[in-house]
Amino acid sequence: MTRIYYFSGTGNSYWSARKLAEKFGDAELFSISREIKQPHIRIEADATVFLFPAYAYGIPGMVRRFLEKAEIRVDYIAALVSYGSSPGGALAEVRRVLGRKKLKLNYGGRIPAVENYIPIFGAQKAALQEKRLAMQAAATEEAAAAILSRKGNRILTFRPFSGFVSALFRFACPGMDRLFRVSAACNACGLCVRICPAGAIAMGGSGPVFQKKCEQCQACLNFCPSRAISFGRLKPDTERYHHPEVTLGELFE
Repeated sequence: MTRIYYFSGTGNSYWSARKLAEKFGDAELFSISREIKQPHIRIEADATVFLFPAYAYGIPGMVRRFLEKAEIRVDYIAALVSYGSSPGGALAEVRRVLGRKKLKLNYGGRIPAVENYIPIFGAQKAALQEKRLAMQAAATEEAAAAILSRKGNRILTFRPFSGFVSALFRFACPGMDRLFRVSAACNACGLCVRICPAGAIAMGGSGPVFQKKCEQCQACLNFCPSRAISFGRLKPDTERYHHPEVTLGELFE
């Protein structure tokens, strides 16, 4: 049996996790944002896969906390990082976290995907999105084959620049909630509250209120049906993105 633990905001990582489960046959899918709420996390399986996006050259804070909290009793551990611009040292960070628990990362894989951090990178053109989606599908297939064959590879842990940027990003995250803006287009539908994997949004009298628990997954502004949520210098008319083959219902489940 294989257990797949994923963290996903706009569906990129979830899509690859779902495809892996289909390939493995006996796999179970688990959302890290839900599992981390359990008082005790115990992972027992023949193999486990951790699948998550790269955030500022590292891993999302919630993924780090999950790995630190979980009691992992697995013979084969794989980690796959999806990325829009660069995977940075995300896999090295996973290896370091596991290493402190006397666990070995057997296989690390990189999965290119469509960039979703549009406040900085903007929306990718349709042709580029199509190309990146094809690259994601191919890389997911390659990773599935490697894991099924219990392939191993070496991940270097010495990534000082990536480690510094990742640590700086995690430090800054709690204060970044003040950069969110909500326009008059908001109809208080509450979708942003439901889609937020960190539970960092509450619905106030005049619309969503952002808390200091934000992971910067960008799910709220990318899924907002009225484009009422912006961040930083993001303009309301900027195209939004979420994986075209992932539904809200799947991310809610």
